[in-house]
Amino acid sequence: MRKRTLAATAATAACGLVLTVAGQASASTGGVLTVGAAGSGATNVNVGDVLTGPISSNFVFTTSSGKITCTSGKFTATDSTNGAVGTSATESITQLHADAANCTTTISGTTSVVSVEINGTANGKVTDGASPTLHVTNLDEKVTMKTILLTNVVCDFGVTGTNEIDGALSNTTNGVTFTSQAVSKISGSSLCPTTGTFSGGIAPITDTTQSSLKTFVN
Repeated sequence: MRKRTLAATAATAACGLVLTVAGQASASTGGVLTVGAAGSGATNVNVGDVLTGPISSNFVFTTSSGKITCTSGKFTATDSTNGAVGTSATESITQLHADAANCTTTISGTTSVVSVEINGTANGKVTDGASPTLHVTNLDEKVTMKTILLTNVVCDFGVTGTNEIDGALSNTTNGVTFTSQAVSKISGSSLCPTTGTFSGGIAPITDTTQSSLKTFVN
């Protein structure tokens, strides 16, 4: 009788374990952002996961007084929410960095780029559907340039309030592309252009928390 009781207990425990694992797998699928593959059965990007990717097409800030071009750099964000397909996912963007050594400037009165870094944290919102998009708000990109007088000038460019820049998301490149998005001067000297457009690409974006698997939007 004892043997039968132990066997029954073990079987019940094993069944419970299988159901628990299956429940966990089910709960981790069907999100707007997934890793490794697209589709309702793919594994979700989890809240707190770190997403990162390199510049894949030049970051270009174009103004009436010249432009800044950067050919390498890095994007980093942390997933804040990941809703079900048909809703949205949100991100906290903590890095939008360009390698100054690989940047050039033709902005009037400047000779070289010293640094390009995000100032604070920007907000990202991913919407899916026929045209999946990354909407970026609260973006303040701080650009430091060397002037012809050998001093530094700091210009903050970006979007504030309800303004945003939008990037097209692609599961082919696992990345995002911004095309001629309007930005403006947030702060800086008279050498800083007041308005301009931003273009550039980031790919592939991977989930470093989940073995650097490529991310997909559903």
